This record gives sequence, structure tokens and C-alpha cells, in this order.
Amino acid sequence: MNDITNINSNRASLSSNQSSSIKSRNEAKQSDENSSSTVAGDRVTLTSTASRLQDIEQQLSGSSAVDKARVEAMQTAISNGDYNVDADRIADKMLAFEDFMSE
Repeated sequence: MNDITNINSNRASLSSNQSSSIKSRNEAKQSDENSSSTVAGDRVTLTSTASRLQDIEQQLSGSSAVDKARVEAMQTAISNGDYNVDADRIADKMLAFEDFMSE
């Protein structure tokens, strides 16, 4: 059957024009993205807070988490027999810890 009004042929040409238009827009967008990424490059800037945190981290990395003087005092007390274990205090702390963990 012949198309007297040329509607179908007009639709086909519109469809091909739209797809080529979409392709050219996508290509332009990709071209823009590629050129901007090569020109701009990556850059990192630290805020003053981040700089302070970095300084603190460096200071802490040089120090020990163990109080050597306290360890030595405890070792001396234990070896001399002066260190007393308070079983009630330990039990209370364990129960408090269990309560805290079950919350």
C-alpha cells in the first residue's frame, strides 16, 4: 500500500535526524569531558582543621601508648608483694561493662 500522505517516510527521516542529533550531542559532551580532565588535573587542598589533625597524628605516631613508668611501678609492686587485687572492684567493673554492652 502506498503512503499518500508521506507520514511514514517523514517519521523515518525525523527518527534518523533525532538519533544523529543525539549522537553529536553525546560526542560533544565526551569531548568536553576529555578536554577538561586533561587540562584541569587533580588537586588536593587541606583545610586548617585537616592540617592540624595531620600534625597531631605525626606527634602521636612518635609517642608510645604505654606508660612505661606505670608499668615499671606495677611490676615492682607485684614482685615486692605490695600489689593487692580488689576482687569486689574487679567484679563491679565487669558487671558494669556487661551492662554497657547489653544496651
